Amino acid sequence: MTRKGLINQILDNWRDEFKLSVADNPSIYIALFDTQGELKFANKTLKSFFVPDIPPKDNFLNPSVKRLLQMTPKDTLIYSGYVTIGGYDRENISLLGKVYRKNEEMLFVGGGDIRQLLEQNAQLFDLNSEINALQRQLTRDKVMLEEANAAKDKFFSIIAHDLKNPFNALLGFSEFLLHNYKEMASSEVEEQLVLLRDTSKQTYSLLEDLLTWSKAQRGKIECKPQNVKFKIICDEVRALIGYLADEKEIALVLEADTDIDVYADANMLKTILRNLVSNAIKFSYRGGKITTSATRDDKAVTISVEDNGKGISRENQGKLWNLAGKYTTRGTEDESGTGLGLLICKEFTEAHGGRIRVESEEGKGSKFIFTLPLNTIQ
Repeated sequence: MTRKGLINQILDNWRDEFKLSVADNPSIYIALFDTQGELKFANKTLKSFFVPDIPPKDNFLNPSVKRLLQMTPKDTLIYSGYVTIGGYDRENISLLGKVYRKNEEMLFVGGGDIRQLLEQNAQLFDLNSEINALQRQLTRDKVMLEEANAAKDKFFSIIAHDLKNPFNALLGFSEFLLHNYKEMASSEVEEQLVLLRDTSKQTYSLLEDLLTWSKAQRGKIECKPQNVKFKIICDEVRALIGYLADEKEIALVLEADTDIDVYADANMLKTILRNLVSNAIKFSYRGGKITTSATRDDKAVTISVEDNGKGISRENQGKLWNLAGKYTTRGTEDESGTGLGLLICKEFTEAHGGRIRVESEEGKGSKFIFTLPLNTIQ
């Protein structure tokens, strides 16, 4: 059976179904005109594109009904291509279709160009991907903006409170001594001088942390790792802050195998260890113990600083590494802090490609653990 015969058989057997599906199909457009250009039939889909206040034939803009009727038919086909329908000053649409003329009638049958639809779908997919990427970027920018605002708030907080108060104390002590030292006993003068010294040290330490963190945020500190002996770093940290442990009668055990090399920037590693040990001293009770240790495997060196002090609740552990969390607390003897020390530790550890974490339980102490990858190029 030929293709034409098969189509005729389908039309005979399925005529009613074809009529319903064609008339209601949203992707098929049908219009039947007589040779005078008067519309005899148009399905609902095509009518939806007609401008209602102009005659149906005038809705065919290019080619026009008049021009189509002037074309000489080849067999029954007189035109194949795009037909623009609608109004010149209104919304219009171009449909891919064919126009036939037979006896005293002209039939237009059109539909959506599947290639055009696929291209449009591809364009929509690309556009949607771009929108999603922009939304993700906006989310990242929002987080960065929140962190930047938190950093700004932290700076103002430190300047307005944490720095202002120590300077007020320094001014008060010095003013008191200036006016009263002649009448004071030597022991009283010494006591005031000790307070001046301690306040000055705390303020200097705070300024040092603030400037270091600020430089890290602005990318002004360059990480230059090399193989360094961990024992040397421990000895330098002990020399810097050992007196703080002595004042609280805390045993400071800086354990380190003399053979352990750490691939790190020496100054950054010293800052990390100094901040962690200082925090441990601050949150340890008088007579407590702080231990550092270092172990090495074939991938990294793991360093820990452990104390048996106040500990940190599970809820607050998540706030330690987030500036926006604004987590600060006072030490066992009311020592103050800003939380910048731990943020510096995190910045410097990650600058080496490492990670830092905490294990803690309230009332039992804390253990801060950080890992630094080994130098893969030996």
